[in-house]
Amino acid sequence: MNWTQIYNRALRQTHTNAADYSTTIADIDLELRYQELVDEIVSVTEWDYFWDKWVTNTVIWQSEYVAEKLGIAPNDLDIKKINKVFIKYTATQTDFTRVVYQNPGVLEEHPDYYATKQTTDAPFFYIQDNSIFVYPAPTEIVAGGLELFVIHKPAAIDTTSTEGDIEIPTQFHKLISDGLRIDIFLGQGKEVDAQNAQVRYDSGIEDMVSVMKKRYNQPIIKRNVIPNTFR
Repeated sequence: MNWTQIYNRALRQTHTNAADYSTTIADIDLELRYQELVDEIVSVTEWDYFWDKWVTNTVIWQSEYVAEKLGIAPNDLDIKKINKVFIKYTATQTDFTRVVYQNPGVLEEHPDYYATKQTTDAPFFYIQDNSIFVYPAPTEIVAGGLELFVIHKPAAIDTTSTEGDIEIPTQFHKLISDGLRIDIFLGQGKEVDAQNAQVRYDSGIEDMVSVMKKRYNQPIIKRNVIPNTFR
């Protein structure tokens, strides 16, 4: 469902029209409900559900790779949000080598030392400013030789958002409009309807998180919910 479909569904289910619940107000409420669902997913997957893979070519004797040039937004460039880094040092290398994080503050030598002396069997990386530094530096160009898996928080959505812009699973997009039902009923002073809508919304969230898993399929812990309460 895209933004408009979610909005129209909420109008239908509350027998409301756009004059009484404008797109301007809905835009605010819809974004809040969307981020609420994102936070629920984050709470059970520890961010592992939302990630992107960036691939670039290695460059001869280059250790620094600028985030923006890789397509990574600066706000996503955070140690806790870098899931994994892999590299191939030669074009004939069959498998990628895992690059581990190293705190640059504990390095005993100048970074240039590690650019040439660090073994390719034990590469490491660190982040400084808006760049990722990988050691040792590659000695040849390998197409697609550097892969980064970066965990991110989904961007805000608005009235122009398509189904693909909404990053929670598509089968749960209807939960956003279920959340809007609560907001509409509250705005109309219909407390009983709002409470009933809240129960439905909470039940839908439980269904969603019960099937959410980390990308490496680690079982999740079911959360506790206090029913019949407005969020």
